[in-house]
Amino acid sequence: MANDQAPPARARNPRDGGSRLRERIVAAAAELLDETGDGTAISLRSVARRAGIAAPSIYRHFPDRSAIVLAAVRRAFAELEAALRHGLAAAGDDPRRRLFAVCDGYLDFARWHPERYRAMFGRARMPAPSGTSPTAADLAALGDGCLTLLREVLEECARAGHTTSAEPITGAVALWLGLHGLAHQSAVSTNFAWPAGTARRVITALAHLNDTGARGRCVETEIEARRP
Repeated sequence: MANDQAPPARARNPRDGGSRLRERIVAAAAELLDETGDGTAISLRSVARRAGIAAPSIYRHFPDRSAIVLAAVRRAFAELEAALRHGLAAAGDDPRRRLFAVCDGYLDFARWHPERYRAMFGRARMPAPSGTSPTAADLAALGDGCLTLLREVLEECARAGHTTSAEPITGAVALWLGLHGLAHQSAVSTNFAWPAGTARRVITALAHLNDTGARGRCVETEIEARRP
């Protein structure tokens, strides 16, 4: 039988410092996104209950609900970027291996955190940009660090002669779109019999990678073993 009881509120701590209280608010909102994948689950009341604070105290740190959602989504993108950097650090110096490590980390993040990922890409339900919160600049900057990483690994491949792509930023955007499509379809098409090596083929095509011999194929085979 499903448990219909609301999760217990955090213990109240009236002596929380300002920065700690702000972090508790963002953490509470992030938990709600993780559970629902939907920004509409975030309200002043739900966040206050989850954080164990009085709702009016939120206004000391956030002007409105939209600002809380934005902070939670920013946190999610920061965690995605950290995951990509972790994979990159373990990938060594081979440019192709580094490219696949970043792409693999992206797809792993989406698979391990499906609700959070859905909220990051379209289900946060923030209102249209305004002059207060969030602004158009706030929304445009989401994911900048992740896109920069994709551009950098593509540039590394270009310098090593592993790709014919001459426009790293355009290539990075195309690669991100492909990764997002893979992540989304893997999540919603769970009964589809994915052909072996689908992710490898998509990444190779969108990154315009050329065949550089056995070493490159070995790297791609490692990814193929872990992907749809």
